[in-house]
Amino acid sequence: MGDTIHWQQAVKILGCSKSHFYNLVNSGALPSVRSGKVRGVRVRREDCENYVKKWRERMEDCEDALGADA
Repeated sequence: MGDTIHWQQAVKILGCSKSHFYNLVNSGALPSVRSGKVRGVRVRREDCENYVKKWRERMEDCEDALGADA
């Protein structure tokens, strides 16, 4: 699966709370794999970075659209 990280590392990259991280995982917005009950959910670092990049692009598009309306 590549370079996988646990939720504590992921929330630092994503800049979100633990509960929001799990919402992203449970909704399928952030691909994940369960690695047993003790180790919990793991995600790829690359998937977190890509999610942040796409989110920033969407925010820029919204700002551009709002600026065009002014």
